[in-house]
Amino acid sequence: MTERTEASQAAPLPVTPDQGRGQHWFELGQANTADPSDETTNITRMLVADGNPTVRKILRHHFGSLGWETLEAKDGPEALKRARQRPAPHAIILDLELPEQNGYEVCRTLKSDDQSQMIPIIVTTSIASPESKMQALEVGADDFLTKPINRIELTLRLRSLLRIHKFNQELIGAESVAMALARAVAAKDGYAHSHLEKVATHAVMFGKALGLDSAELKVLKYGAILHNVGKIAIPDAVLEKTGPLTPREMAMFQQHPRVGCDICAPLKPLRPVLPIIRHHKEHWDGTGYPDGLRGEEIPLGAQIVGIVDVYTALTSDRPYRKAVPHAEAVASLRAQAKKGQHSPDLVRQFIECLEAADRSEDTGNSENSSDREVAVPAG
Repeated sequence: MTERTEASQAAPLPVTPDQGRGQHWFELGQANTADPSDETTNITRMLVADGNPTVRKILRHHFGSLGWETLEAKDGPEALKRARQRPAPHAIILDLELPEQNGYEVCRTLKSDDQSQMIPIIVTTSIASPESKMQALEVGADDFLTKPINRIELTLRLRSLLRIHKFNQELIGAESVAMALARAVAAKDGYAHSHLEKVATHAVMFGKALGLDSAELKVLKYGAILHNVGKIAIPDAVLEKTGPLTPREMAMFQQHPRVGCDICAPLKPLRPVLPIIRHHKEHWDGTGYPDGLRGEEIPLGAQIVGIVDVYTALTSDRPYRKAVPHAEAVASLRAQAKKGQHSPDLVRQFIECLEAADRSEDTGNSENSSDREVAVPAG
């Protein structure tokens, strides 16, 4: 398949308002404030691990009044067993003075296990010392309460931790689905598996050079990985075609940014990425697609990914051609910027970023070589 630079000559397709249109690329959307106990298919489960049966009884009745289920453990080994059962508890109230295996050891064990490390743990203790609190946080506790437990405070803290836990679970699931789709599209489009990592690495490197913060860089990373996910809906015959596309094939090809948005929109954690997916094919002069945005109307993240996408495509092997050298890819980017496809200023900054990275790598290799030479024993 030839590079689809000829798409810039086609008129943008008529569109209806969609997810991602007109949003700034790093907006994070509305926070999820729903109470996890409102789920209709799952009952919220609390694990109360405490050696005192009275404490367990009080909390069991309290959680029951909230419609939550309570699991109980009277010592450390039982707490570990209950925490690892399926379905797992949504949160754990863990007494630090548990018999047989104390709360510190239980917490450290659970937080070291991939299967349980995401479960929120509130530790409780009758010893209100700064040292005990610091030690609990060091072994992975998410919160700390001193006995006697204020049930209203405990409930508020649990609701907050459960919201975070639910969001994290959604994020992990969304990322897994997204990565599987992105890898399938890369393979379908004739790229090696390493191509996705290459696109993401260059995009994040460029974003850092532009001064983006960690949250913005994370959105940029996933935007770079997912920007072509809509190609999953394009027939192989179109993707693999080595000659010019017909008007009908071009119209079909130009649908992939919108299709990508439709695929990712139901995954709430991926919604900040939608503007990148939708607009990475827009052109600086307004001749791109799907919305014909121009200049600064194009979200910054989409502009970054659009530039990186061209460079990495040119410097990657494809089934129908070999990768071109760096100098040739840079010359192509400059030519496209001159014709109006990209921001000339951003292209210049990207090339400077690549050159700075090359210099840094050369310096590092030189230093490593010197270190190896010094380390070689004489004789």
